[in-house]
Amino acid sequence: MTTEVSFKEPSKPTIFVMKRVWVALAIPVVIFCTLGSEAVSQSFVAWLLAGAFIIFSAIPKYLDKRKNHSTIDYFNENNDGYYYHEFDKTSLLIDINKKAIKLKEKNKEKTYSFDELREWRYSLESAGKMLGIGITNTLIAKSQNDINKLRDEKNSGFFVSVKDIENPEWQIKFFPKKGRFNNDEGLRDTEIQMKKWMEVFSQVFNKE
Repeated sequence: MTTEVSFKEPSKPTIFVMKRVWVALAIPVVIFCTLGSEAVSQSFVAWLLAGAFIIFSAIPKYLDKRKNHSTIDYFNENNDGYYYHEFDKTSLLIDINKKAIKLKEKNKEKTYSFDELREWRYSLESAGKMLGIGITNTLIAKSQNDINKLRDEKNSGFFVSVKDIENPEWQIKFFPKKGRFNNDEGLRDTEIQMKKWMEVFSQVFNKE
C-alpha cells in the first residue's frame, strides 16, 4: 500500500532579513559619508571584525527564522482527503481515500492502514531559560540554554503508535512558525500546532 502526493514547500527567508546584517553593511557606508574614503581604509580591519561579530551573532536567530518557514501543513483544504505535516525530515500523511497513514522519521518510512493505528499523543518539553549576571555567567547561561533548547527540540513532538513490532512508535517533529522554541511565543505556537493535529486525528480516526 503506497500513497504518493506532494505539497508546496514554503519559501525561506535569506540572511538579509536580519537587521544586524544591514547594520554591519551600513557601518562602512556611514564612515565613508561622514569621514571620507581614507577613514574607511584606516578602519577596515576594525569594521571587518565588528561586522563579522555582528553577523555571527545573528546566525542562531536567522536559523530559527528559516525553521519558522520550514513547516509544511495541509488540512484537506481542497476537500481531497489529505492531511499532511512535514518538518525536519519527518512527516505524516493521512489519506482518507485509501484509509492509510504514511509516516516518515529520518531514514525510515512506512505506510499503515487505519486499523493498524493504536494511539497518538504529543509532548512539549521546556527547561526554561537561565539568566547570567556578568560576562562569564552570561556566556555560561547562554551555553546551557542552547543545550537545553536542543534537548527540548529532540524530545518534543507528535508521537504515533502503530501495530508494528519493529517500529511501534513514530516521532513527528514540530517547530514554532513564529517565535523560538525556548520562548513563550514559540512554545505556545508549537503547542497549538500539535493540538490541531490531535483534533485531526480525533476527527478522522474516532470515526473508524
